[in-house]
Amino acid sequence: MNKILEQLSNLQTRSQKIGKTRKEKIILYSEGLKAKLKQVQYAISQIESFTNRTDELESATNTDEFLISEKVNFYCDTFWTFLYSALDVLSQIINQALKLDLEEPKVSFKAVKDKLQNNEHKTLSVSQLYLKCFKSNSFSNLEKYRNCSIHRRQIYISEKTTKEKSTPGYSTSSSITTVSRLLCDDPLSVRPKTSQSRQIPKYLSDTKNKLARHIDNILAETQPVK
Repeated sequence: MNKILEQLSNLQTRSQKIGKTRKEKIILYSEGLKAKLKQVQYAISQIESFTNRTDELESATNTDEFLISEKVNFYCDTFWTFLYSALDVLSQIINQALKLDLEEPKVSFKAVKDKLQNNEHKTLSVSQLYLKCFKSNSFSNLEKYRNCSIHRRQIYISEKTTKEKSTPGYSTSSSITTVSRLLCDDPLSVRPKTSQSRQIPKYLSDTKNKLARHIDNILAETQPVK
């Protein structure tokens, strides 16, 4: 996150000589990108707070209280939505900085990727970095999870609770409960599998970090057009 903040600051410095309106929009969307990434991190932190907590051990006495499983699902859905949104907001910045002239309501990560692939922009390093991000497994999987979450159904999560006990009386005696949550390999499949062991929240954090590196690289190579 700190590297992206630095890149956004550097981009704003490089944008001093472009038109006032475009410069202001770069600043506005930069703040939007910061907010989206903060929301992504917040979703991960909330899921982390449910580590080794499960509905089996914490039955709610208040019937209006949400189950832990429901909260985990909510913050996972939030994660997919805001991380994908961060790429769309990044694309608003690039649209203004490179003067791509896409109408703002039509700007998206894919729309900017396609625009950068035309003959005029194809040789730009930013164009290649966009394509690299688009072709990455991290983006491909993010798109699938988000698609399922928003347009189809609840994403399948496997939860396993393990209780470990030791002989009482020893100084090392303990009773430990471990909760493991795995994302399905392919959210679009109606016969989900978890053979790839995508642990929650580690897999989410890894996905965020990988895509953050793509964002960082894209911002670093963006040279504003007058």
